[in-house]
Parts: sequence; C-alpha cells; structure tokens
Amino acid sequence: MKYFFDNCISPKLADMLRALGEDAVALRAEFTADIDDIQLFSRLHGRNLVFVSTDRKQLTREHEARAIRQAGVSALYFGPFSGRMRFWDQATWLVAKWPRIKGFTEGAIMGIVVEVKQNGKSVMYPS
Repeated sequence: MKYFFDNCISPKLADMLRALGEDAVALRAEFTADIDDIQLFSRLHGRNLVFVSTDRKQLTREHEARAIRQAGVSALYFGPFSGRMRFWDQATWLVAKWPRIKGFTEGAIMGIVVEVKQNGKSVMYPS
C-alpha cells in the first residue's frame, strides 16, 4: 500500500517512513507544491493509495469532499492534536502509531475516509 502525504505534513515524515521500509511519498515528490486540491484528487483517481493529511476542511468544503470521494482513494486525516505537536514529537508519534495505522489501512476497503486520533485509533467519517 502506498501512503501519499499532503503538503500540510512535512515531507520529512514521508521520507522517514520510506527510510523505514514503507511505501510513502510526499506530494511534492510527484506534483508541484501549489497544485489545487481538486486537481490533485483528480490526478490520484484510480491509484491504489492512502492519502494522508491534516487538512480536515477538505471534508467540509463540498467540492473537495466530492473530489476525494470520486478519486476512490482512502484518506487518513490526523486529528487536530498533530498540529499542536513539535516536529520531533510528530515523528515519534508517527513511528509509535504506524503499526496500528498501517494495520487498519491494510484491512480496510479502498475509498474509506477516517480520522486518526492521538491514541492511534481510526474513526470513520460518514460518507
């Protein structure tokens, strides 16, 4: 499973996971950093990946929410706690919770949208 990290998450975290053997990539590695979310989701359509972000507003802005559903990718949104963490705390949290996050995504149906809580549990968003 490929994990595709949005611009709102440091690309260093995707690099860290890749260094640990995960198939993780930062958005900036494949697209320009200023790509519009609608364009991005359109370009991700049909790819077997998990989109990882902290921008939960993508789920409340109607045109973006529709675009991510139409893309058919799974999406993980780290809860608001992650924005309050310093970089090293984010890295430590991600490494500690990754087995749980990965286990959830590997057993889930493509197209799900979830929020990952600070304890690592995933809560499904209504579709």
